[in-house]
Amino acid sequence: MSQMRAIVDKLLTGVSSAYVPKGFICEQVLPTVQSKQYSGLLGKYGTNHLRIENSVKGGRGKYRQVETRVYSTTSYLIEGHGLEGFVSKEDYANVEEPFDAERDEVMGISTMLWLEKEKTLADALNNTSVITQNVTLSGNSQFNDYANSDVLGVTTTAQNTILNATGVLPNLCIMDVYVWKVLRYHPQLLDALGFKWDRPGGMSQDEMAKALGVDQVLFGSARYESAKEGQASSLASVWGKGIVFAVSPDKAEIMQKSVGYLVRPVGGQPRKVYKESNFNPPGSTKVLVEDEYDMLISDASCAYLIASAVA
Repeated sequence: MSQMRAIVDKLLTGVSSAYVPKGFICEQVLPTVQSKQYSGLLGKYGTNHLRIENSVKGGRGKYRQVETRVYSTTSYLIEGHGLEGFVSKEDYANVEEPFDAERDEVMGISTMLWLEKEKTLADALNNTSVITQNVTLSGNSQFNDYANSDVLGVTTTAQNTILNATGVLPNLCIMDVYVWKVLRYHPQLLDALGFKWDRPGGMSQDEMAKALGVDQVLFGSARYESAKEGQASSLASVWGKGIVFAVSPDKAEIMQKSVGYLVRPVGGQPRKVYKESNFNPPGSTKVLVEDEYDMLISDASCAYLIASAVA
């Protein structure tokens, strides 16, 4: 009688299959402000100082007195965002390479927090109720229709609208990497750079920024799980199919225009990880990842949304 032997499928220790989003851009979109208080007010200047006034003094008349200072405020609220995980002693004992129970728990929680942050900002900037300067494309006007769409006409309107509303040209353009893959071969943009329509690889990131007339183009590539738990996986784009032009300085300063700010506590760092031994059940570890911020859209006139830019 032959003996039966248990067969154990050993895991490859050098590789594993997982999707860990790397194309997060939310922390690059808005200039960062550090605040001692967790709530407060952001000061804003009006436009009275931009009025054309008659300053000529006739004869013995007095110089006219004018009012230049008009102040307003926008409130901010720094909120804590955190998720907790749990690694049991059984997890430590049973998980083998390339898995690592504690490392993987930290990675999973951190990714969830970052995805929430990314999608919160993406949803706000792609919301026509928030970004009220906008246009929605459809049919032949969408940029994947290379023969009929007018990408330069639409993007020029976007930039001029921001300029007329704020006095400042947008320096930033934001889109999903899928939108970039369509636009990088658009004949109008290639022609604007003096390239042939069949240029291998289309336009680079820097070349697209030059063609669109901005300092920087940010491509978001993060995807999130849109299917409900238990259903077949269905990953969806965080940034969707829109294009956002925005005024967003490299750093926060007084007397500047910006679509908004990333407000965080003084000395605060994104995604702080805390671990502590857990005695119920014994031998386990609690893992907490925390972030504290407010992504404040403080001046929507500094942005323009091209919704449904591609099909």
